[in-house]
This record gives sequence, structure tokens and C-alpha cells, in this order.
Amino acid sequence: MIDISKINYKSPTFLKIVSTIVLFFLVLYLWNSMSYGPNKKIIDKKQQKLEKLKSDLMRAKGSGVRVEQLYSELNRLFTQYKLVEELLPDKRDMTEFIKKIDLAVKQADASISKIDQKPSLSKGYYFADPYNIKIITTFNGLGKFLSLVANLPFTALVSNVKIGKVDSKKYSISVSMTILTHHMETSQRITKIEELKSKKTKAIKKGVAPSRKGENKPS
Repeated sequence: MIDISKINYKSPTFLKIVSTIVLFFLVLYLWNSMSYGPNKKIIDKKQQKLEKLKSDLMRAKGSGVRVEQLYSELNRLFTQYKLVEELLPDKRDMTEFIKKIDLAVKQADASISKIDQKPSLSKGYYFADPYNIKIITTFNGLGKFLSLVANLPFTALVSNVKIGKVDSKKYSISVSMTILTHHMETSQRITKIEELKSKKTKAIKKGVAPSRKGENKPS
């Protein structure tokens, strides 16, 4: 051990050692206060920004996957829509409807006794066109008729079916029903996916259902 009592505090060697130590701590203090401290703050900020960018990137990647999935689903639904659109004429055509129903009645070995056209009902982008029909036939004939209606080249939904007896050698029942067809005006048809947003926006701005200008008047 060094005997402190024997140290010569005035010797050049001791003074040199003390000066070196003091200078070292002075340089260390100046480096910490003028360089390391400020730089450390900058480094911390950069590190925080980097972590935020990494987090944003991960969210962006996740969003990209969701957007791709949604767009794929939208394409699938758009394809289905185009298939349904092919079954919707651009206007109500009672003459064509009567021709198709008359053909179905004959193929089902039935007879039509009444057909009434009811006013079209607005459903937003399309219209529902109801008809009240009454036929006389047999149970087998009714089944065949309903099958033929379901396969018409346009949408045709049957409802409110009521069956009664009829006094006839050829037919055994009378059947009244409502057949609901549909049409969509040309201006409301969608030709590409990008039109979905614009057509929806237009409908919201108008605040009303599409006009029925193109609808045929009952004859």
C-alpha cells in the first residue's frame, strides 16, 4: 500500500499525475455535456421514429392483405351481380311476360283464366313487377307450371298461392297466385366495379329512388 504521509505533494511527478486525472475528468465532462448527451437524445428520437415506422409498416402490410381480400370478394360479388343482371330487362314488358306465361300454361296442360298487372314497386336500383294470375289445371299440371315459371329467362318469384276445387272434366283445381318479375333501367346498371361508389353517392345525394320514366304503362 501507498503511505499517504510520505507523498510529496509538491513534487513534479505528483502534480503531473493530478493534472492528468483532472484533465481526463474535464474532457469526460465536456464530451458528455457537449457531444454524448445531445447525441443520445437524437439517437433516442431516431430510435422511437424507427420503431413507429416499423409499426406503421406492419399495419400497412396487414391493411394491404385485407384490401386485397376485400377487392377479391368484391370481384366475386360483381361477377354474381352481372349474372343476375342478365335476368333483368331494362323495362317492364307485359306483352313478353304474357307470351312466356301463356307458353308455360300450354306446356303444363292448364288454362289461364285471369292475369292482372299491378303497379311496379321501386326497390332502389331496380323495380319489382307483380302480376296476379289465375289458372285452372290439375295438381300435376300445377307442379309442371311452377317448374316452368322458375326456368323463365327472367326472374319470376311465385307467392300467395291459393288452391280451390273446380267442377270440370279436364281440370280439378283452380289456382290463384302472384308472380313477381323485375326490371332495371339502363341508367342504373353497373358496367365496372369503380361505378359502385359513384352510383351509391348519387343515390344518397338525390335522397330518392330512381325515376320510373322508362316503365311501360299497363295496356
